[in-house]
Formats: sequence, structure tokens, C-alpha cells
Amino acid sequence: MNRLANIRQSLKTRTVALAAGVMLASLIPSLVSASSTAALVDTQAPTAPTNLKFTSGNSTSLSMKWEAASDNVGVVAYEIYRTNYGVLAGVVSGSTLTFTDTGLNPGTPYSYSVKAVDADGNRSGWSNPIGITLPNS
Repeated sequence: MNRLANIRQSLKTRTVALAAGVMLASLIPSLVSASSTAALVDTQAPTAPTNLKFTSGNSTSLSMKWEAASDNVGVVAYEIYRTNYGVLAGVVSGSTLTFTDTGLNPGTPYSYSVKAVDADGNRSGWSNPIGITLPNS
């Protein structure tokens, strides 16, 4: 009777070990896939846009342009900041290299700088800053 009990216990142990091995084998592709996906997260910021300059303006609006930034994956947007990098004046698509800021106050000084943004939200450094005082009406 002991021999039969030992055989049953041995079969149970082997069945559990086999089931555990099958389960582990089925998890391995998921683990490899998860670690591969995590490795694909982009952490590289775009280069800063260059050559920011005004193209036109009047007493209440200013237009500007810049040269494109580059990124290992791609630039999806540009953020335009007004007044010493403090106020987000607008956002344009990554294929747009111009911006017009409207509703400004005549006779007021304004400064601008631009940042590039990639699809993972990495932001570049600042472009060159530019500044101007709008004419009075």
C-alpha cells in the first residue's frame, strides 16, 4: 500500500511541476514583450528650434517664424512662450513653423521663445529669445 501511495505522490509532484513549467513557458513571451515595449519609450528630447525672428506686426499683433527642430522620432508640436518664458502663448503642429500672437497691448514690450515637443512629451531647450516693443496705435 505504501508503494501505491508513493507512486501517486510522485505523479502529483510531476504533474504540478509540469503544469508550473507550462505556465512559466506561457508567461515568457509576455515578459519579453513587456520588457521590449518598455525599452521603446522615447526619452530623447528634440533639438531646440533655431533662428526665431519676427516677420510682421502692428500695435496689437506679432507674427514670427523659426527653423525646425529635429528629433529621433519626430517633432509633433511647438510651444510658443511669451514674456521671459513664462506664458504659453500658443501651440502649433510639428509641421508649422510660424505663429501669430494677437490681442496684444500697444506700446508694450514682449519677448518670445519656442520649444519643440515630441510624441512622448519630451521638450527641447529654448530657442533663441527675441523681443520687441509694439508701436502705439
